[in-house]
Amino acid sequence: MESRWTQKRIKVDIQKMSEVLHIRQATACVLANRGITTKKQANTFLYAENTPLYPVLGEKPMKDAEKAMQLLEEALKKDQKIAIYGDYDVDGVTSTSIWYKVLSYCGADVMYYIPHRQKEGYGLNIKAVELLHQKGIQFLLTCDNGISAQKEIEIAKEFGMTVVVIDHHEAPFDENGNDIVPIADAVIDPKQKQCAYPFKALCAAGLCYKLALLFLERQQVHNVALEMECLHLATLATVCDIVDLMEENRIIVKRGLKTMIQTSNVGLEALLKETNLEQKELTEYHIGFVIGPCINAAGRLETANTAVALFCENQPEQAQEYALALIKQNESRKQMTEQATEKIIEELKRKSLDKVLVLFQENLQESIAGIVAGRIKETFYRPTILITKSEDAAKGSGRSIEGYSMFEELYACKELFIKFGGHPMAAGLSLPYENIEILQKKLNENCKLTDQQLLPVLKIEKQLDFKEIDMTLAQELQNLAPFGKGNHAPLFGSKNVNVVNFCLVGKEKNILKMILKQNGISFNGISFDGFHKLIEITKQLYGEKNCDKMLSNGYFEQNMDFVYSIAINTFRGESMIQLHIKDFRFSL
Repeated sequence: MESRWTQKRIKVDIQKMSEVLHIRQATACVLANRGITTKKQANTFLYAENTPLYPVLGEKPMKDAEKAMQLLEEALKKDQKIAIYGDYDVDGVTSTSIWYKVLSYCGADVMYYIPHRQKEGYGLNIKAVELLHQKGIQFLLTCDNGISAQKEIEIAKEFGMTVVVIDHHEAPFDENGNDIVPIADAVIDPKQKQCAYPFKALCAAGLCYKLALLFLERQQVHNVALEMECLHLATLATVCDIVDLMEENRIIVKRGLKTMIQTSNVGLEALLKETNLEQKELTEYHIGFVIGPCINAAGRLETANTAVALFCENQPEQAQEYALALIKQNESRKQMTEQATEKIIEELKRKSLDKVLVLFQENLQESIAGIVAGRIKETFYRPTILITKSEDAAKGSGRSIEGYSMFEELYACKELFIKFGGHPMAAGLSLPYENIEILQKKLNENCKLTDQQLLPVLKIEKQLDFKEIDMTLAQELQNLAPFGKGNHAPLFGSKNVNVVNFCLVGKEKNILKMILKQNGISFNGISFDGFHKLIEITKQLYGEKNCDKMLSNGYFEQNMDFVYSIAINTFRGESMIQLHIKDFRFSL
């Protein structure tokens, strides 16, 4: 699929920024492109692990946080039965684990409840509230859900429960744009319009981490190991829930990654060991693509209770059993995902595609719908909603692209749903089967995406000459990690680059390795998915016969333009710069 190359335009004196901060201009350009324009902002970003978090009850307090603290303190004094109601993804699992460990340590009578993905779906449900009431629960604490649970919380209140909501999802709103908030005793969600808290993008576990630390402080509990466990759990969720890795999220992840290898959480330690990450320098990649999927797999294939139990376990032998069970489930999940994705993609290749893909797959397991929707979205670069058959209604998961707020677009069709919720980039929903075609039609009729917007975008930070690239720049860019949403790995562009030589490497000979040269300076370049594109564009420009000749020679007569990231490759103790190629084209 073709990509759009765009270069960010900023009205900042990059040279002065570079001089003041003692960094390369390319690094300064990346910071400016992240909206960082002052020395204070830059130092906060560059030295995140040493930057304090905003106080929960500061000049701009988190709405209802003080009220929630008082209610929890009262519940503890009265020895009330507390239930933590979480969710089956990484954010919900870690949020639940944080509060369970903290409240247990403080002597609370506490249990946790994670809804079953297939049988109950996301969020509070009335049957669960009734069950908790039967168990004698007096205090209900929701984590990573609750902001949309008006009816369920109303019933909990009728049962006499104290209800505190900790959520980070968008609140429903009325025709005037005002938040519709449930009648809980305290509702903590920085996305509420009435919340003055300065950072709105914390995930639920990030919120729970900050609130739990405040609660421990007020209980006069000083347990550094427990506080670090909470940090590490919040780090897992912050990476896996794909929130913006800026400001407080960046601080949490930077600190968490630096210290996680020494975690005292027995369950996390077991999971790191069983995934061969023990004693490794952890990055956001390890969290997002190794650890996170294992945690998510529990809620997808069976029950997320196993994942919560893992993080709350204190016995190494039992923790190892939980960890191995999660890893096994993840292997099954991967196999199911690959098969389903391949099948749907092949079907779609034979069809004319809508701008918004609304797909019904009756036999697809509901638990992997979100992952498969994400893969399809990446393949065809279209907002994708994948709907499956469930016990009592159709259920679906959506993944979106830049410029299309899935939450807002679904809200415009809210009369079609039994239930829905989510973010601009992802959503979950349930609806009657007869409404699927109506939803497909309505979303596409309302869709304002242009053909240009349906091309994936490569945003280039700066156009570089190879003379500007050296080990100092590579190290500065490496320090800008962790990378993710809101702080993507920086991409740069260079024009009229000579391809001195290229060849195929790797076990399956499908990785493209190049030696690139510009103005007398050479670097190794590597592309993990560019070989087929190279053949295609070479045939178009030179014809099939000349293409075969060039491929056999490993040489092009014409210069090329490249988009790439700058990495440091270390082999046998020697470090060198390597350009990770994201896209290329023949120079005009």
